[in-house]
Amino acid sequence: MILGHGDDRYLYSREILADFSSNVYYKGLSIGLVQHLSTQLFRLKNYPEANAQSLQEALAQWHEIRPAQVLATNGATEAFYLVAHAWRGQSATIVIPAFAEYEDACRINDLTVSYLEWNALKQDSTFETALVFLGNPNNPTGALLPVDFLRRLLQHNPFVTFVVDEAYVDFTLSRESMVGSLEDLANLIIIKSLTKTYAIPGLRLGYLLSNDSAIEKITASKMPWSVNALAIEAGLYITAHKEKLTFNVEDLLQDTAALMAALSIHVNVIPTHTNFFLCELVRGTAAELKAYLVEEHGLLIRDASNFKSLGERHFRVATQTPDKNALLVKGINAWMER
Repeated sequence: MILGHGDDRYLYSREILADFSSNVYYKGLSIGLVQHLSTQLFRLKNYPEANAQSLQEALAQWHEIRPAQVLATNGATEAFYLVAHAWRGQSATIVIPAFAEYEDACRINDLTVSYLEWNALKQDSTFETALVFLGNPNNPTGALLPVDFLRRLLQHNPFVTFVVDEAYVDFTLSRESMVGSLEDLANLIIIKSLTKTYAIPGLRLGYLLSNDSAIEKITASKMPWSVNALAIEAGLYITAHKEKLTFNVEDLLQDTAALMAALSIHVNVIPTHTNFFLCELVRGTAAELKAYLVEEHGLLIRDASNFKSLGERHFRVATQTPDKNALLVKGINAWMER
């Protein structure tokens, strides 16, 4: 799906004062990272490492695994497409609602796709497909499955490969990852993103973690130089300064709870474990609300009606600063009172 994602401000001539449509951390780029990248522009005159080897070694050290278990990618999206290509022509189950690129990657690579509603997923659910894609935390709902739940699910389906998207794990209180399960779960692929946590969506930087044989299988169809030189430098800076760059998730989720409470006066707000959450209008459509907020208030939300199993009244909001959150509450209140 080329179009239909969040942060589509480029489609509007109106200045966007606050963007609630993107789940990227709202405080933006690290000044230290910007300064570092400004000293690395000379690297543009040469090709980057063909497979971002230095970054993969740094990521392996970060997660205390072997470099052979890591594959750096051009954002998490490239990772989804590489996995689907490695299992081309087979089958996949997608736990929905879900990020649209899981399905698109599967369809482009001729996988037969089945769907399972998130609320129907149990620890002893049995799958007959080759792959299962699920987000943990889930996008767009912010729902979260405990690691013990997932471990039992994977153990119950030893011949199914589970692709667990952890792009938003840093936006949860537990920040509990499946990385510690890589050694004893051969059917686990974890996909990570540096885009959201470190606010670098324009650089496109993610990575994939699994066992050696799965990484080798996936790498076989990866094009060289997909991770550019500045993205590699950004990743190396992040891995070297990860403690300094870690944000206070408790404060972020407190702001989220306050915004949810304010919006719940006029819309149905669905509980979340992250900084983003779903809302459902009691009248009108998300598309109408989105257009109104852009045109009248310069605010951008995510129309969530194109997520499978959601409807035309669903929209997604990602928490911004308290003053911007107040603008959204004011704008939605004004729309509801029209």
